[in-house]
Amino acid sequence: MKKFLLITSLFALFFCSCNRNEYYGEVTMLPNEKWSIDNPLQFKVNIEDSMQYFNMYILLRNTTDFETQNFYVFMKTEYPDGHSEQDTLGFILCDKFGKWTGKGNGRLKDNKFLFQPKVRFPYRGEYTFTVTQGMRDDVVQGIESFGIVLEKFEKK
Repeated sequence: MKKFLLITSLFALFFCSCNRNEYYGEVTMLPNEKWSIDNPLQFKVNIEDSMQYFNMYILLRNTTDFETQNFYVFMKTEYPDGHSEQDTLGFILCDKFGKWTGKGNGRLKDNKFLFQPKVRFPYRGEYTFTVTQGMRDDVVQGIESFGIVLEKFEKK
């Protein structure tokens, strides 16, 4: 069963990553579907064109073992010029009746949240996004993976 889930996950990830507008995308799998406060995730993005606009998405896969309605993370952004900013992000993973907001049949639910629409990075160079889970428990059960996607913004 685990082999089937792994193959299905890789297959879905492959097809999701075939978006022609995708500039950057990375997903980090969390061991044993647990995210420890001592395990910050890091994503490094090289921005080549400071005039390009992007839609920035957060990809979050949770399991039905996740115990609360909301999930919070702290995201620190380090700019190429050395300064940094920190945001607190909140995601609603199920409604008040316990219905999961993510897509998927079974115990895995895939969520794609629009974090920043039409964002432009002011400098060329490497940006580092460090993400730490921001829940009250030191170890959160039920988070299978977390990722960041930048898609080139195009007017339709």
